Order: sequence, then structure tokens, then C-alpha cells
Amino acid sequence: MDLKKPLTFEEQLQKLKKHGIVISDESKAIQVLKEINYYRFTGYTLQFRVNPKNSNYISGTSFESVYHIYLADERLRDLFRMYIEKVEIYYRTQISYGFSIAKCTVPPYDQHYDKNNFYNETGYQEVIDNFKREANYYKDSLIVKHHKSKYANKMPLWVMVELMSFSNLSKLYSAMYFSEKDVIAKAVGAGRDTLENHLHCLAVLRNKCAHAARLYNTEFNPPAKFTKSFLRGHPEVRNNSLFAYALVLLKRLPDPKSKRELVSAIQVVIEEFKEDIDMGLIGFPNNYMEILNNNI
Repeated sequence: MDLKKPLTFEEQLQKLKKHGIVISDESKAIQVLKEINYYRFTGYTLQFRVNPKNSNYISGTSFESVYHIYLADERLRDLFRMYIEKVEIYYRTQISYGFSIAKCTVPPYDQHYDKNNFYNETGYQEVIDNFKREANYYKDSLIVKHHKSKYANKMPLWVMVELMSFSNLSKLYSAMYFSEKDVIAKAVGAGRDTLENHLHCLAVLRNKCAHAARLYNTEFNPPAKFTKSFLRGHPEVRNNSLFAYALVLLKRLPDPKSKRELVSAIQVVIEEFKEDIDMGLIGFPNNYMEILNNNI
């Protein structure tokens, strides 16, 4: 079967109109399509389809509304990416410190290179294999050159984590024994299973934000882990929603000031675009501000 024929920007616009999108300003719409890939843009029209099996849209669906949803998604991505960076830096410190103080206690202080110091040896080996590729990205950096020449290419764990992706950092924690997990989790006020899940969730969210993937109208995996008491008290929270992941980010931020700033910034975006976004498609309940504020 042939692939779909490429369309000019003008043809893309006509295709949208043919399927029922109302376009009030064609020149502005074409400019949007020049800036945003047609395939990406139409991902934000899914909620307006009459039938999931075709591309016909509900009568009255406007190009401007779809574009506003796209802008809301873009703003949330930018916002979450900024605060995930704070979490990422913090947990690089907590994980490397917690493990190193517990295990890297005798010369040559390289016990983090020994798979026997990890419960999940297969998972640990995956971390090391990933790290070799990651370190290679920085092969020209002074950090890598210094440790290659002076320490036979080995690094202390607190140096290694600065070169690791957040996904690999999450896997490193997952591979540890309960004893180390518990020490690290206790230091940040979480249970080990909850922290493991939250690091995984935030690695997923970080990657989506970094690669400009759509957050709107998306189910997230893994589902976020919350306490039984929280879930009983808040049955309106879907743990595979963007709101659940935003709540995880809030919980894992290290300081109240950052938490307050994040909650305030989320409210600004939601209020600005509330006429166009469907709160259910991002999992934000009516009392979302109450829930967020209670977790500062």
C-alpha cells in the first residue's frame, strides 16, 4: 500500500475544512501549520472526532480552539520541565549519597561497580550499559577525561549520576537492595515502593516534556502510586492522568517554595485556557487546587 501523499500547507488547511474544522482566519491558520507539523496538530483534535475511526469532526469545532489546546499543552510541558529539573538535581544527590555512604566505605571505594551490591543484578547491568553510552556523549568533557586518565575510567557514584539520564537514575534506585532504598526513601519522606514509582513516573514525564510529546488527552504509564488513605479520600483522582503525574512532581519537589510556585503556575495556565481545554482529558478534578495546596 502506498503511503499518504504529502500535502502543501494550503492543502492541509483544505483537508481540515473538508473534515469539518471551522477556520475563521486562513492566513493565520496556515502560519500555524507552518510552525506545527500537521500530524502533531491533529493529535489535539482527537476529542472532537465524531467517530474515532475517521477524521470527521463535530460541527462547530474551530481551528482556534484546537490551537489553544495545543498552546496550553506547550505551556504545561515548559512548566513541568523546569520543575522536573529541580527534582532531578535533588535526587541525583540523595541517591548517590545514600548508596555511597552505606556501601562505598572501604578502599578503593568503588563498590557501586560491583553487581553483588545490588539486589537486581540484571537491572544494575542495564544501568551500567546505559551509562557507558551516556558517558560517551560527554567523552570530550574534563570530567570524563580526568577520570579516564587518573582512575582507570572509574568514577565515584556522585560523579556518575551527573552524567546519567533521569531514566537511568530511576533504574539505579530500582536495582538497589531494600536497605539502601529505605535509607534514601526515609531521607525524602517517602516509602521505598512509592519513591521507586515516583522516580519512574517523573522519568516518563521528563522524557515527554523534553521531546515535546503531547500531554493532553494522554494516559500515563506507570500509574502513579499514592497512599490508600489519599485514594479513598480522592476517588476523583485517576492515577494514570496528567494531574496524577503533576501531583507526583509536586510531592517530590524538595522545598515548599518550589511547591507553592508550581501550584500557582499550574493555576495560571489552567485559568488562561479553561474555555478551551477539557479538564477531564488531563484528569484535573474540579477541586484540583484544593488537592494541590494540601500537598505543599
